[in-house]
Amino acid sequence: MNLTIDRTHLDGLVIFLTVAECRGFRAAARQLGVTPSAVSQAIRSLEERVGAPLFSRTTRSVRLTEAGERLLAHARPAVDMLTAGLDAASGLGGEITGRLRINMPRPVLPLLVNRLLPDFLDAHPNLELELVGEDRPIDIVEEGFDAGIRLGNFVQIDMVAMWLTPPERFVVVGAPALFRKHGRPASPHDLQNFRCILLRQSVRALDHWQFVVDGERITVGVDGPLVINDIEACIRSALRGVGLFQLPHSLVMSHLESGDLQAVLEPYCDEVPGLSLYYPSRSQSLPKLRAFVDFATQRMRREFKPGDYLPDPVPRK
Repeated sequence: MNLTIDRTHLDGLVIFLTVAECRGFRAAARQLGVTPSAVSQAIRSLEERVGAPLFSRTTRSVRLTEAGERLLAHARPAVDMLTAGLDAASGLGGEITGRLRINMPRPVLPLLVNRLLPDFLDAHPNLELELVGEDRPIDIVEEGFDAGIRLGNFVQIDMVAMWLTPPERFVVVGAPALFRKHGRPASPHDLQNFRCILLRQSVRALDHWQFVVDGERITVGVDGPLVINDIEACIRSALRGVGLFQLPHSLVMSHLESGDLQAVLEPYCDEVPGLSLYYPSRSQSLPKLRAFVDFATQRMRREFKPGDYLPDPVPRK
């Protein structure tokens, strides 16, 4: 590999990024532990090499010029990647420490807690694990997460994805009292005559449910008196007989086993991919993420059990 970059081009970049982040020379100096004059000198030297002013300075504010904006757009990701590489190199064979942030849909939180904890934290006592439940799709890099978990094979630009749980059926469930009062749908199209509970995701409600009829996928429009943006609340509403609800089978296994909910239209249920863990490709060598990936793939890749999503599966003594 022929590295043609001049070392002097890198001088001052960290100070430049700190000034841009702190929006001031004195604040940057305090954060870096140097004098304001050293910061000013480093920025002047960098501006001379660039050939254009990087900051517009007044007595009350410091803001980036157009040249500064362009440099920031390229320098920030480059320095972040370099920092990640240094962290990965220094961490190889060393102690796994720091904070690991994982984003996932809120209903998945109990599954991870039940299958991974406390064993994962006991194995890595110096690691802080932050699990954030959020149903809306997000950019995990932009929002500061190390990895994400989502239904399906999420592979985006610069992302690595691996499956965690097996595929499963999307089932339609309802309370026994609801079926005693209104009967049962015999085919997916019968749902148009039933009250349904709709899950809202981001800006729209999921008012079309998918099924398989004679080997072909179809969608059926559904309607109902209730729209909720939380799956757990949708399940609670189904338990109270508000309407029918469609969701992954694993989320309601315990309720189906107890008889509090019953499944209908099972011959027409569509199969969906399981959960996938995904993360930026440049992060795969980070020791804390490697440790989580190794542990999660060992614990998560098994068939679902009714207790996986229960809030308190701990055996009683």
